[in-house]
Order: sequence, then structure tokens, then C-alpha cells
Amino acid sequence: MVFALVACVAAAGGLTVAPARAAADAGTLCALIADASARHRLPPDYLARLIWKESRFDVKALSPKGAQGVAQFMPETARIRGLADPWDPTQAIPASAAYLADLRRRFGNLGLAAAAYNSGEGRVERWLRGETGLPAETRDYVQSITGHPADWFRLRGREAPAAPLDAARSFDEACRALPVMRTRASPWRVHLAGNLTQDGARRSFERLRRRYPAALGGVTPTIARNPHRSSAVYSVSVGTPSRDAAMRLCDALRAAGGSCAVLRR
Repeated sequence: MVFALVACVAAAGGLTVAPARAAADAGTLCALIADASARHRLPPDYLARLIWKESRFDVKALSPKGAQGVAQFMPETARIRGLADPWDPTQAIPASAAYLADLRRRFGNLGLAAAAYNSGEGRVERWLRGETGLPAETRDYVQSITGHPADWFRLRGREAPAAPLDAARSFDEACRALPVMRTRASPWRVHLAGNLTQDGARRSFERLRRRYPAALGGVTPTIARNPHRSSAVYSVSVGTPSRDAAMRLCDALRAAGGSCAVLRR
């Protein structure tokens, strides 16, 4: 089994498409990952999980916050790291490996390196000092990439061996088996729930999924803060490529007894 990566799509959702960049196949990306891992002394399975978690191997991925490309560099981080073109995987994957190696040296292990890659170095420093919490998204991120909870890595220097993507296959075979999932713009969305906290919003969606499995069992939700509310309300929605697709999902949910709203982004 490929270390539950496919099951983690929902936790990393919300990506859209950037223009004018040719797609790359998994084999090309896996070769880049293997080479960059060897150069920076990282486990290739670890780097593959992280890159796939970031973008599902879509070199055109663009997050709602502006993170770009297969390794999801923010423009300012790319500038600081000397990455000229975050959309180019031949540049972005080596830059990602170099950054993770630096983060590993700074924080002492791969788990905290992943946490800092996801939520920022300053946030992890403050969390380690007990001044703030770690976002639920980051906790899920670390768990899905390393197989251990973020708190397990708080003891400086503690390290977990990188489990293989698939114990029955070589790295190259297992990495090539990871699906390249083209992220698509979703101009329409089906609003499902809201909550004052991100964790609460996630739990609300899971309750809805259990209650209405036929309608929601296969969907990928996006949890985002509503910028138009003075309070920190997080909304749970499902993006769709068209109004008709949004209406079909909403109608199926309503027919099962649920409620929803179809909105244009």
C-alpha cells in the first residue's frame, strides 16, 4: 500500500491551476526526487510523500494562498531561496530538497522540517517554545508524511526512519505508481458547513460525510477562513467545475436530507 497518500488528498485540497506550464509525468518527477534526495541526504520516500502531499505531482498547482508549482513555494520563499522559477520542477524539486535539508539541520529532524515547510519556520519556533499551537493542517501534514504525530518530534534530535512508499516495491516503482492528479480551477462551490475553528469545521464535515455517505463519500472538501466575516469563521465547501455539477451534488445531498448552498467563487 502506498502509505495512505491517496487518502490524504482531502487534507491538502484547495488547489487551482496556473497557466502555461506543460505537465510532467510521475517518472520524470520521481527521477528528480531521487536525485535531489541523494544530493541533500534525504530519504527519497520522505521527499516523494512531501511533494505529492503539496501538489499531487501537478506542476501547475497554485494554492489559494499563492503557493506555486509542484513543490508549492510561496513567491517570497522562492526569492529568499534563490529559486528563479517555482513552476519548473527541475528547479523546484532540488530547491525543495535543499530547503528541507536546511530545516532538518535547524530543527533537528525530518518531522519538524516538514512542519516548518508547511506552516513556516517562525510558527514552529514559537510552537516549540510553547507560545502558540500548531495548525491542524500542519499536524495532518506531518503525520501523513512521516507516520508520526508532530508532538513526537518535539524532542530535539528525535528522528523517525522513513518508511518506504511501498515495502513490496523499489522506490522508483512505488513513486511512479503515485497518481498525477491534475488540479483544476473550481469556479463554483457547494457550501456544506461552517465553524469558528478549523478543527471544528473539519469535524463538521466528517459528521456530514458519515451521515450522507452516498452524496459526500467521494468528495474532496476545502476548509477556508471566510474573509468577509469579522469573526474567524471557517467554511467547508466542495469545489466544482460548473454550476450544473454543483447543483447535482447539492441536489443529491438535499434528497438524502441534508442542506447546502451553491455559490460562485
